[in-house]
Amino acid sequence: MQAFLAILRYDLGLLFRSWITRIWIPLLVAPALFLVVVAANENELASETLAAYVTAVLIPISGLAIAVLGTGAISGESGVLADGILSRSVTRTEYISAKIVSRLGFAAAVTLAALIPFVYLIDRYAEPDTSWAGVFVGLVIVLLLLLFLGAIGITLSTILSNVLLSTLILFLGVTLSGAALQFLGLTWMSATAVVVELPATFRGDKNWWELLRVFIVFSTLTGVAIVTSFWVFRRRDL
Repeated sequence: MQAFLAILRYDLGLLFRSWITRIWIPLLVAPALFLVVVAANENELASETLAAYVTAVLIPISGLAIAVLGTGAISGESGVLADGILSRSVTRTEYISAKIVSRLGFAAAVTLAALIPFVYLIDRYAEPDTSWAGVFVGLVIVLLLLLFLGAIGITLSTILSNVLLSTLILFLGVTLSGAALQFLGLTWMSATAVVVELPATFRGDKNWWELLRVFIVFSTLTGVAIVTSFWVFRRRDL
């Protein structure tokens, strides 16, 4: 447990000092403030403004940042990893557990820190057409999609050593599979379709059974990715 906490503190420190974080947070905050000003002066609908921010800003920027942090979780520290595990100072399970908790936890914290104030300001200054239940469910789904992306990235980092290649595979896989599933009408399994339908979700117009299916699908896929990361990492050569 001490090794897990030590790795967790160390990795969180790296994430807070990372150049990715220094770029990531301002790129989320500046467009959010701009959209609040526009919504307040142009009487924009709250649901459309929230969806526009998530679709055009949060998903692309946070998705890229989380993907890079995920795919670099293991492959970026192969030397330190080998020294620590081969010297028996830390077990494989402790190492991968700390990495998963730090990377996904940090991603969730940054996402919520950007979204919660933005939702409050939009609800106050934009033309209200959302329901609190719809907004809550929509934000949970957005967060789940980003954590799914991060979990897949960590899995790829246990398999591939090239961060750029892993990130490219991740984005192509999620985008192409989402487009294919949307074309087949399986919108509750498509990440792209879920994002497109966010305005209706924020208004509370979406079918609750379909939203439940989205939650079940992506939470299951996230769980499978995490389990796969453990399985692969415990069997890989250092």
